[in-house]
Amino acid sequence: MQQALAKINIVGVGPGSPDYVTPAARKTVAQAEVVIGAQRSLNLFASEVKGETMVLTAKNLNDALKHAVESVKKGKNVALLSTGDPGFSGLLYTVLKSGMIKASEINVVPGVSSIQACAARLAISWDTACLFTFHEGNVTAEEKNQLASCIKNGKDAMLLPDSRAFSPKNIADFLIDAGVDKKTPVYVCENLTLDDEKVTSSSLEQVSQQTFRPLCVMVIKSNRQVKQQK
Repeated sequence: MQQALAKINIVGVGPGSPDYVTPAARKTVAQAEVVIGAQRSLNLFASEVKGETMVLTAKNLNDALKHAVESVKKGKNVALLSTGDPGFSGLLYTVLKSGMIKASEINVVPGVSSIQACAARLAISWDTACLFTFHEGNVTAEEKNQLASCIKNGKDAMLLPDSRAFSPKNIADFLIDAGVDKKTPVYVCENLTLDDEKVTSSSLEQVSQQTFRPLCVMVIKSNRQVKQQK
């Protein structure tokens, strides 16, 4: 695989397990002179990293992006590690929104999203599901209402909750208050692909009384589709 030099390579590192890191991702990181990512993402490439590393945190995000851009200007190949797939609740949106670099100067290496891993675990087709991400407190009244409408219109919803701003419990409470049947089936997949992975089959009413780990995917099944399958 030929890598474009002097570009920021935004690399999807998968949902967490090294088994889900693609060969393309490993090759890209191995060829990078600068590798930036969260510590748990860097740990996935311990044997590939040969250049400079920078640990990415919520507090130093802007500084990390500036360093990446400056490195590219110096002709260095940069790998920016993004959990899951860069295009879904990943770093691609953040990088483009920053305005520091153009899309034409970015090379995206796709990865396995936790949404995909969740669909695989539950053996469900997700091409007709409504997808939502509420990570990093990205919760608006419009998106919440779209979620409720999705369920009421008979579609499944797959979403990434935010443990602080809009947790599974918060989501269940909101949907029940919005008029969604409290018996609506719900699945919560925690720490997908990791050794302590857990899948909980429940209902909105039960989820409203529970807490879950931060790394989770929530699937809400429409009652209409459940009834049709019986």
